[in-house]
Formats: sequence, C-alpha cells, structure tokens
Amino acid sequence: MTTKTSKGLPQGSRGPGPVRSFSPFLAPAEKEQLHFLFKVGDGAPPSFADALRDLARQYIDDGASLKLRAICLLVADLVEQGWRVTVNDGNILFEPPGITRSGSQTVDDVKARVRIALQTARQRQLREPSVVSFIRKMEKRTVRSSGHKSSVLDLIDDGMALSKALSEINEEEDDKRQAALAELIDPVIEICEAGNCCPYTGLKLIDIWRYFRHTWAHEYRPIPGRQLLILIRNAARPRYPIIGIAMLASPVMRVNVRDRWIGWLREETKLRLESGSFDPQKLALSLLSQLEQSLAAIRWDDLVRAEEIAEPSEATVLRLEQKAAGAAYAREMELRSHFDARKDQGEPISPLRGAVKSYASDADWLALSNDLLFIRKRAEVLAQLLFARQMFRAARLDEEPALALEQLLAGRSGQRAIDIVLTECRKAGLSSRIADVSVCGAVAPYNELLGGKLVALLLASEEVRCAYKRRYSNQVSVIASQMAGRPISKPADLRILTTTSLYGIGSSQYNRLSVQAKSNSQLKTDVSWKPIGSSLTGGYGTLHLGTDTANALRSMAQSRHFSRRINNRFGEGTSPRLRQMREGLDALGLDSDTILHHATPRLFYACELGSEARKALLGLSNATARGEPAAAIADAWRQRWLSPRSRRAETLSKLQELGPHSVQASLHPDDVSDLLAFADGR
Repeated sequence: MTTKTSKGLPQGSRGPGPVRSFSPFLAPAEKEQLHFLFKVGDGAPPSFADALRDLARQYIDDGASLKLRAICLLVADLVEQGWRVTVNDGNILFEPPGITRSGSQTVDDVKARVRIALQTARQRQLREPSVVSFIRKMEKRTVRSSGHKSSVLDLIDDGMALSKALSEINEEEDDKRQAALAELIDPVIEICEAGNCCPYTGLKLIDIWRYFRHTWAHEYRPIPGRQLLILIRNAARPRYPIIGIAMLASPVMRVNVRDRWIGWLREETKLRLESGSFDPQKLALSLLSQLEQSLAAIRWDDLVRAEEIAEPSEATVLRLEQKAAGAAYAREMELRSHFDARKDQGEPISPLRGAVKSYASDADWLALSNDLLFIRKRAEVLAQLLFARQMFRAARLDEEPALALEQLLAGRSGQRAIDIVLTECRKAGLSSRIADVSVCGAVAPYNELLGGKLVALLLASEEVRCAYKRRYSNQVSVIASQMAGRPISKPADLRILTTTSLYGIGSSQYNRLSVQAKSNSQLKTDVSWKPIGSSLTGGYGTLHLGTDTANALRSMAQSRHFSRRINNRFGEGTSPRLRQMREGLDALGLDSDTILHHATPRLFYACELGSEARKALLGLSNATARGEPAAAIADAWRQRWLSPRSRRAETLSKLQELGPHSVQASLHPDDVSDLLAFADGR
C-alpha cells in the first residue's frame, strides 16, 4: 500500500489491468479517518490486509462506521488478490493483476500467481471454526455405521503403493500392459444422494465430497440452483478410493461466448443464415414454435383478454408494460415496509422470501402466481412475447420465411422481436438441457496420473446423463410454475456441458481433451471437450471478494435503499451474490464494474452430448443423445493418458510423496500447496 499525492502510480508499479479510481461518499472528517487507517495499515500486503481486517472489526454496521468498515474489508480482499492499491489526493486507485506476463514470466508463473491469490481466501476459510470442526470430524478415526473404526483418510489411495504397482506393470509386455492397468484403475461413478453413506467408512457421500472440495485451490461456496455432486472412485483398489470429484450445476444465464457458439445471439443467427448453415424455413418454424410454447407457459387470464392474446395490439403491449411497472413499484414498497418493521423491532433484516422456499409439488401455484414479483414478471414477459407475435405476423414469417427473416433482421423492431424469441430459446435450453461443470478434478495421488482428464470425460458418460435425468426430470420448477399458475416439470435431457478455465491462460485439464472412436474399439462416438472462445477483456464475478466483505456491502445497499432488494428467492434474478455486491459498491460511490470486473480473462470449453446438440437447442434438430458407457471412456483414457504417463520416472517418483498425509497437510491453513495441478478447469 502506497500513500502519495502526485498523479499516477509510483514508478515501477505499472502492471497488467487498467487503473480504476474510487472516491467514496465520505464527509471530510470521514475521509481523514480513512487516510489515517491506510497509514496505520501501510506495509507488505499480508500484514496490511490483516491490519485492515483488525480495524474493520472495530466498526459497527451503522452510518459512517459502516462505510469505513466496508472499505477496509474491500481493500483488504483486493490487496490479498494481488491488486495494487494507492491513495491519490483523496481518491483510491485500484489496479487488478490480470494475467498479462511480464519480463521472463511463463504461463506457469502466471498460473502460480493466480493460484496463490485464490489460496488466500481458501486459507481464511480453513481457519473458520465450523470448517475446522468439519475437517476434524471427517478425519477422526471412530466407529461409524459401517461397524468399525474409519476415517475419510481411508478413502485416499496410497501413492507409494500405486507407484510400486505401476512400476511392476511397466515390466509387462505391451499386449498385457493395458489389461494390467485396467486391473489397477477401474473408475466407477457414484452420485451423492442425500442421506446415502459410503459402505466402507459409514460417512455421508455428500460430506466426503465436501471434504475433498476443500482441497481445491479456491474456497468452497455453496451455489443456488441445480447441483449434482459426483464422486469418481477406483473399484480396483481396497475401499474404492476417491479418484476425483465433480459437480454439475445450473448454468449462468448470460455468457456471450457460449450463446454465440450455440447460435442464441441475433448477430450469429444472421451470419449462419447468410452462410447457409441455417435453413430459413426451419429457423422460422423454430422461432414460431418457441414463441407459442412460451406464450402457453404464462398465466395471462388476469392480465389480458383471450382476443388480445390472439390479436395483440400496441395498446395491449403498453398496458402490460404499465402493469409490470406498477407491480415493481408495489413490491419495492413491500420490501421497504418489511425493512422498516424489522428495524423498528431491532431485528436483523432477514430476506423477504415467497411462500415457496424449495421444490414443492403440492403448492397452490395459481395463488403463488399472484405474488407481486411474479405479476411483474408475467406482465413483462407477456408484453415482450405479444410484441414479437405482432412483428412476426406483420412480416408474414409463417408464409414467406426467407423474405420475412431478411426484413426482420434489417429493422430495429424486427431485431427486437428476434432477440425476444432467441432469449426464450436460451431460457428453455439453460433450464434443462445444459449444465455447467462448476467443480471437476482429481485428488491426490490420482492428480499426478491426469485423473482430472478422466473425471472431465466421464461427465459426458451415459451414466451421468441418466443420473441427471433421474434427479431432475420429474422435479417441479418453482419459477416456471409460478409463471404458469400451474405445476410445470421440465425435461432433463442434457445435451451440452460447459465450463471455464480457472486461471484464464490455458487449461492443462481441458486442453486437447478428446477420445476418438476410430482409435478406441469400445467407443461408438467421439467424446471431446473443445475450446469455444475466450473473454479477452476479463470476467465479472465475486470470487476475489470474501464473505465478510459481501455482508458489509449488503448492509451498505440496505442502508441506501431502505430495503433488502435481493432476498435469494426463486424468480428474483440470477447471481444474487453478484447483485448484492454490485448494489453495495454502488452505495459506496464506486462504479461496481471497476471492482467486479476482475481483469482475469476466462477460457470457455464445451462438450456436446450426441450429434447436432447445438441445433437441438435452437429447435433445428430432433437428433437424440446417448452418451458413451463409462467403462469405454475409462478404457480410452487409460490408453491415451494413463499408459504413457505411468511410464515416466518423474511421475512414479512424485506418486510416492502423495497419499492421505499429503491431502491432510493441504488442509492445514499454513500449507498453500495446490493438489489440483492438472485440474485447473474449475
């Protein structure tokens, strides 16, 4: 931390990432106090961040103290993440580290820098009493439901024994070697269902998954939405030790790289029409079909008349927009009333959630659709869909598709209509046919054998597709049911998996990750993870900000708006943590993008399950999907990666140092080692 009065950053401090200026909303006395805090905390980044957190604990969540507390916590997080922070004539200047290489730095150097920054938050989480207690409970050898003493450490393979076994296999002739490797490593997929326990240790599968998730390079934060937790275990070894873990989660709603690759963006749709990749007649039929499906999925009887649905007019659309605005205002008043009532009672500002708190099949969906939040959403979406119907009919899209598409794409109103329906295509696809791989990698000692690649490939297996379908195909959708006023269940037909590189500069795990049918007799189709693009300008997110900072920023937002506008409820919007932090940063007087834009670009990868998966998500193909068996994928992985990797003397040597002791050591707060050197996808 440097305090200075001359313009610009100090000599030699320039680095990757643009400089962002922040002048907080503070009275002169408060600004003076802020500068004093920075002078007191001046020093090397770790000690400076610790000093700021110590100072933050002295302030209460009230008035100026709340602002100063939030600023201290924010700056502490950024300094720990490698941001340069300076004070210049009352302004705070931030400069993110980005991923640009300087001087003689290699890609691995930059990855190491990002990894260390992420480890800081992980280290802090590992010191939390609840986490310490959980890890100790999992590692303690005690009698469990299995009837004998056991520990989670029993599920970590012995690297020394693996190294010895592989050395012996390396003495075999090539024609016997592959069979011997299959007898040593035989991966099986285990889905973590609530209440299910490991037969060898008696531990809950979900707890086992959570324990190994804490060995990841960054802290563990539960996320909302769909979550399928997966363990990959080795059936060829005693007690089926853990090879790796994964999680399929609800995808992010708006990702331009992904949406362009699939064809959900109008500009991309136009390009594919012009190139001949899309047939105009099929695209027109798809757009019209999606429009009708979306209209059928909204309750409208309390908003418009049947004839207005059949023949929408500008007046109908305007009235719906006014209805949506009125409901939004009424909800804002409802939130303020809740805020005032809690304040008057001296109680914490709890979230104002709806009547449905989880997936429920017996709810009164008709009554729930009258919630102010869903009156606004229904009126808003219905107005958009009826506008699109107007435009499509005026252009005669059903009668002259090629000419109509050309006209619609050429005018502003037509473009808006196509955007509306493509958004509906995206919502339908993201709700049930795409999953994000938010966690994927191997644990020691299998990380040294490129087990992370095995885990990523197995996610495309038929076993995982079927498990996802069993879990979610009959589940009632809370949001869709409140929009429709009746129970709605969506299909769970996985067609595409997506993920991003954690380090934004290259992924050892997903790079050239493909097994081909022509090289593997057990495979009928290729299984491939492919790069689909990158966000070169960096990403937006909250990974670089901690829980204490998030809570302080939420308090800032509440004090500004006299309400808690983000209540972590279904239908309120995606990424509640991101929206909460954005509101809090804006309340501090800081352009939230300057902090939430972390300047670490992301590489995007995708795996298509079956042929024509992308066209299926646009309604342009009826091709069905069937994944490859896990056994066939595992065999291909052994041939492609395990066989050559296990011949390396360096690998066999490193294996000997890995096992229960190395995993246990990594969960000690003072150890910053990253067990996932080959699992940098997520």
